[in-house]
Amino acid sequence: MPSRRNGTKAAANKKKSNPSISSQIGSDFDSLTSPEAQVLVGQLLTLLEEKAPEGIPLLNQLISILEPNPKEIVESEKRSRSIIISGMPEAEKELTASQRQAHTELSVIKMLDALEIGTKPVEIKRMGTLTSGKVRIIKCVFSSQKYFLEAIRKARLLRQIPGFVTVYICQSMTKAERGKNRELHRQPRELKEKEFGGEKVYVVYRDRVVKACDIPNLKVSNSKNL
Repeated sequence: MPSRRNGTKAAANKKKSNPSISSQIGSDFDSLTSPEAQVLVGQLLTLLEEKAPEGIPLLNQLISILEPNPKEIVESEKRSRSIIISGMPEAEKELTASQRQAHTELSVIKMLDALEIGTKPVEIKRMGTLTSGKVRIIKCVFSSQKYFLEAIRKARLLRQIPGFVTVYICQSMTKAERGKNRELHRQPRELKEKEFGGEKVYVVYRDRVVKACDIPNLKVSNSKNL
């Protein structure tokens, strides 16, 4: 019968012979900066080694998918302080590119002045290809989210300001977010036509469909929760 010492030594050698966690599941393991996350992954890897080693590559793929993408993080932060402006008249196509850009920047600055938003955007640009008879949208990036929120809050005032009645402001969104937003706004439109004879009963408020008459109560409730 082997001694307990020899058994302990054999177990230690077996443990020593196993590759490190990071070498088995790739360098992506190092991206899990949270100590708690590394502990959980280590425990899961140990379980896979004993019960289902063929699952280790799948764990590696999962970590790669969950790994934060620096580019996406930067773009997401930028979107959080960006607005999209539609309906803003565009300069004549015959002008030079720099003249058209200057015209766009001046138009946006005038709109912000009309809304009494005291800042100069860090980026203003038309989106898409210049096409005759088509007015391109404008992406406007602010220096902080403070001005983005102010612009969104005051956007409805444009309906009452001469020269900007046909100009609209909305937040900058990804393709997936735009699809979700279209679906969200489709619901009250369908309800208006099918169930209420064209009367506007339901609207979109804070990313959900609610009755328009309930908004005052919702505002009071939200202010209490702040």
